[in-house]
Amino acid sequence: MYSQGYAGTSINQVIDESSSHKASFYRYFQTKEELGFEYLKQQGDDFRNSWIRLMNSSETPQEFVRRWMALLRKQTKSGKFFGCPLARFMSSLDQPDVELANRSASVLESWLECLSDYFASCKQKGLVPDYFNPRKKAELFMKLFQGNSQLYMITHNRKYFEEMETEMLGELER
Repeated sequence: MYSQGYAGTSINQVIDESSSHKASFYRYFQTKEELGFEYLKQQGDDFRNSWIRLMNSSETPQEFVRRWMALLRKQTKSGKFFGCPLARFMSSLDQPDVELANRSASVLESWLECLSDYFASCKQKGLVPDYFNPRKKAELFMKLFQGNSQLYMITHNRKYFEEMETEMLGELER
């Protein structure tokens, strides 16, 4: 679903690619919408857990940003980057869906909380300035990620990841 989007992925394709039996699959997901809910949850957890691993292995927020951008560049080089999984999913819907939008917003909020908590921890350790607002910076970082990811998807120009890294590193000092 990540590479093709929600609308571009059929349930039969998911069943075939997962080597599931149709009856077993429908026991877990009776509708495509239920599958979409699980996809959003799983992508949300995977993205957040990836961040947490990067945060835990980084001594500074600057190192975290550099590691994150290196991961994104690696994904683009291997052809496995298709933009933000939430944006990709939601933009592939044939028509607006309030329930899926609510679930997506909930996942986005969990990402913002994760990043904000990390920045608050960095602030307590003196790794960012005293006037640094963790929540506002988390929101700004998410906007930078969303915007630059979309610009990359439009152009396939990796310069947007270089610019995003520079912008994020600059924001850690402001």
